[in-house]
Amino acid sequence: MPNLDSLEKLLNNKITVGLSVGALLILAAANLVGTNALATQGYTVANMETKTLALEKENRDLQVKIEESTQLQALQNNAQSNGYVMDHDIVFMPTPPATAMR
Repeated sequence: MPNLDSLEKLLNNKITVGLSVGALLILAAANLVGTNALATQGYTVANMETKTLALEKENRDLQVKIEESTQLQALQNNAQSNGYVMDHDIVFMPTPPATAMR
């Protein structure tokens, strides 16, 4: 005759092991889904950082152009206030090359 006490222990152990294995499989699947989500977000973050760096460079270039045009405009306004006139018919005269004297 089988021992009923050991049969109950065996069933309890099988249920415990089964539940443990099931929980382990569920956690492993959740880990894979989470890892996949984080991996794709990493690519998105990297793309955003690249775009941010490009925009920062463009912003610096635009700031330099603004400063240059502001300085040139200030020079032109200063020249006009001092009575200088812009000439549109500039003639360049060729000059003979300089030679060293002995």
